[in-house]
Amino acid sequence: MANGMAGIRDVTLVSVKPGPGANAFLDSRVKQLSLAHVPTRWLSKLRAYQRLLIAAGGREHVASISMCFSADLLNRFCHAQAFTCASVRGNLQENYWFDYGVLGAALAFLHMQILRGFDQVTALSSAMATQLARHLGRVPVVIGNFVDEVALEAHRQLQPSGAGLVLVFVGDLSRRKQPDLAVQVLGALGPRARLDVIGDGPLRGELEQLVRRTDLDKQIVFHGYLADPLPWVAKADVFVLPSFSEGIARAALEALHLGVPCVLRDVDGNRELIRPRHNGALFTRNEDLPDAVRAAAAIAVTPNGRSRESLLPDAFRQKSAVDKYLHLVESR
Repeated sequence: MANGMAGIRDVTLVSVKPGPGANAFLDSRVKQLSLAHVPTRWLSKLRAYQRLLIAAGGREHVASISMCFSADLLNRFCHAQAFTCASVRGNLQENYWFDYGVLGAALAFLHMQILRGFDQVTALSSAMATQLARHLGRVPVVIGNFVDEVALEAHRQLQPSGAGLVLVFVGDLSRRKQPDLAVQVLGALGPRARLDVIGDGPLRGELEQLVRRTDLDKQIVFHGYLADPLPWVAKADVFVLPSFSEGIARAALEALHLGVPCVLRDVDGNRELIRPRHNGALFTRNEDLPDAVRAAAAIAVTPNGRSRESLLPDAFRQKSAVDKYLHLVESR
């Protein structure tokens, strides 16, 4: 979003917690600021951010868009200093439950209450907006998730070589993401299929044991966490993400923009992203996953070795989303 708005408006990317900052290409016109160096008291970070908003022009001239719990909590108390907008990135109830169990239900409720205090709330899909509306008392604005399309172009490749069926999974190796299904599907696809698993998490040891038990060790490679998974995504035939709960996965968007069809579970907003026989396949029952992969693989081959074109629907293109955010925060 910052890259898409750079050159159109003044943009500052603010991080709340310690970390590497933007771990992808960032336009030189985007300013970066970390609040991690501010003393650990939460009120100190809040006051520092409020001063930043006031210095930038205050509520009449500044919009503050936040994503995820910590940033939303901070932004909730900046109504007097900026026009506030929260961008909800996933199914809050399902995600918190899978990550934190019973405690997650309380965290989801708290997050919903925080969102009620914003000027605007956006959701990544109509399905997410309907879910949020029941708790917010109003319908959020739907703005599809998107990726930095310009930065992705360097990774675009010609069609796969045809040497077997190459699948790729990118995500946390956790129960919510269901990487075990991506592993198990290899058994139904035959010996010429292979899978690259990119990511790490609590299920890695269990998955490696599963691979050994099923004699799939020559067909599956665990790469662990990779700062740049795109070279592996770009050369795959099919991207597979069987998650129980998903907003609109960024990794899936990247795959689609690089011309790689996706297989996703029919949950949350995935039906709005995937158009069967055009850019991928959806499945509901676990046993239907092999057929979904075969259907998506039939889309992967392009005639005459042409470079694969973007498979992203218009609602999930970068320019479309940036234009909608600008209209949302500037037409108050």
